[in-house]
Amino acid sequence: MNDEAGPADLAAIERLNADFRYYLDCGDADAFSALFTEDAYYSNGAREARGREAIAAFIIARSAAGPRTTRHLYSGLRVDFQSQDCAGATSVWLSFAFNGEPPALMAEPFLVADMEDVYRRVAGQWLIAERRITPVFRNPRVPPPGGTP
Repeated sequence: MNDEAGPADLAAIERLNADFRYYLDCGDADAFSALFTEDAYYSNGAREARGREAIAAFIIARSAAGPRTTRHLYSGLRVDFQSQDCAGATSVWLSFAFNGEPPALMAEPFLVADMEDVYRRVAGQWLIAERRITPVFRNPRVPPPGGTP
């Protein structure tokens, strides 16, 4: 951490990632998209979205494909504060997914991915300005939302 940031900034970014996971797993498009700057860029493999509205639409479309139970876990959050109001980070995410309502009788990992992020402080609040999700391992036996293996 450089002199531009303090422990409260790191805690706020950790909370931002925890909220990302929570709202994604709950399918709350409004709360999820509010974690991003107005002009944010979000990519997940080949899927891309620019701006809060497009990010919310991504979550709505994901939910419209039918019931989907997911749990996302992350680790190794490494934050580099470039200034008082800008930071970059990397982390590793693991997700479990099941098309249907819980409980799932069997859970296999769906995806392990690297995250590359840019965070900006806007009006005193840390938000995601860019999130690039790069799949590292994908389980072909776990279908995408609304799909079959």
